[in-house]
Formats: sequence, structure tokens, C-alpha cells
Amino acid sequence: MKHYEIMAIYNIDLGEEGALNLSKEVKDLIISLDGKIVSDSFWGKRRFAYRIGLQEDGYYDVVQLDLDGAKMADLKSKLNGQDDLIRYLITALE
Repeated sequence: MKHYEIMAIYNIDLGEEGALNLSKEVKDLIISLDGKIVSDSFWGKRRFAYRIGLQEDGYYDVVQLDLDGAKMADLKSKLNGQDDLIRYLITALE
């Protein structure tokens, strides 16, 4: 298994409770792919450095995880299907 970090931005229209629920869905997705959540840090509402579409704010979430590299394509595919996930960045950690 490799160690990764995902920084995700959730739609501001969800509200904080909705963003927390989407964060839980993302973590459940990782676990369903036999991954392990190492740490999770929900940053809450933050203003963007630049506008993304019509959005100026979003809810930020940072998750560190262990996952088999072969399952990363499945994870990305399923994350791309999340409508209220505005952006995400996956970084491999040492």
C-alpha cells in the first residue's frame, strides 16, 4: 500500500452538515476499496484564491490514506462522479 493525501473542496451550497456527509462518503469509498484512513482534517469554509465557476467559497477537507496504487484509478473515477465535489488533488506521500 502507498500513502496518499487527498485535498477536496466541497460545494458551498451543501452547508457544513452536507459537506461533512460528503466527506464521510469519500472516506467510506476509500474503505470500500480496501484503503485505510490515516488522518482526516475538515478545514471548514474557506474563500478561494480565485473564482471557480460561480463559486467563491467552499468546504475544504484533507484526508491522508493508505491505498493500493492499482486501485487509484477506481478511486479517481468514483470521485469524478461526485457532483458536489468541486475539486480534488491527490498527492503521493513518502
